[in-house]
Amino acid sequence: MKLALIGNWGHHVHVLLETDEMADVTMAALAPGFTGEDLSSLQEKYSDAVTYDDHRGMLEAVQPDVVIISTQLDLIPYLAIDAANAGCHSICEKPLATEHDALQKLWKAVVANRTQCIAMLSNRNQPVLAYAGNQIKAGRIGEVKLLNARKSYKFSNERAAWLRKRSTYGGTIPWIGIHALDFIDAVTDTSFCSVSAMHANAAHPQHPEIEDSCIMNIRCKNGALATASVDYLRPQSANCHGDDWLRIVGTEGILEVCMDRGQCTIIDSDGHSEIINFDEKQAYYAPLIRIFPKAGTAMPTEETRRSFNLTHVGLCARDAADTGTIVNDLSGPWIKNQGENDILVTDILGTTY
Repeated sequence: MKLALIGNWGHHVHVLLETDEMADVTMAALAPGFTGEDLSSLQEKYSDAVTYDDHRGMLEAVQPDVVIISTQLDLIPYLAIDAANAGCHSICEKPLATEHDALQKLWKAVVANRTQCIAMLSNRNQPVLAYAGNQIKAGRIGEVKLLNARKSYKFSNERAAWLRKRSTYGGTIPWIGIHALDFIDAVTDTSFCSVSAMHANAAHPQHPEIEDSCIMNIRCKNGALATASVDYLRPQSANCHGDDWLRIVGTEGILEVCMDRGQCTIIDSDGHSEIINFDEKQAYYAPLIRIFPKAGTAMPTEETRRSFNLTHVGLCARDAADTGTIVNDLSGPWIKNQGENDILVTDILGTTY
């Protein structure tokens, strides 16, 4: 299997940690996401990979199976469209797009070429979050009625020019808030119906186009309510960069999940209280690459649909915060049984979409 990498910024390091361990996978080529992007660290690491100045030329010459796209955020969907048109699956920095129109265009390209396109959202694969989801399915806390997610980061003033502008950054809710949405989605089997939000630059006036405080309010299809708190206000003295939490309230108990500590606390209706600790999160990207259906043979998988949907909800939440309104329609063609392109297809694994 041949991999190619476009860009050298973002969370591609987490993907590479897994793919580097795959004996039958080769990093075949590198290309910048934009003119002048520095690839020197990648060239040193992957000395056998061929470096191209133009990503389209690279796609045509190398014909990789999977392309890892991790670069300036507003460029992501257009690079992924080129990958899809070249018949390549893609693993992309999140969000998949910073604007709705670009997301729609990417979806059409993925569907038309029957390729897969997933965002770098691996937090759901942490054992502690998976455990919480399994406890919910087992009925441990009854019916879920309320969820509270939190995503907090340290703020760095050392930012590229494009990362300081809303037009190229896209907003803190799509960039960071998508993780909080993913936490909620990871433990529920329902969809999001409506979202309202607020955001502000409360503590970093030197970067006025970057929101550092955000709140989302979500109504789910099954009637459950959810909130997400997102901020860039984590103290620099904290022992790690991020702080991820999820509280799940059911009719018969409560689950509290701390992803960074790998800890889940359960209080059920029988009065039982327990704290369970977990090890590091498991591999996420390598298993997905292993089961990617052959390009051109299948409609979007669940992981592809999820990546598009979470990106879309994040963009709608940002819009709601910008306009002070509630977005009551979160539907999209990536949701099953919607859209003229959503036909029943069985992939090589026997899964019907």
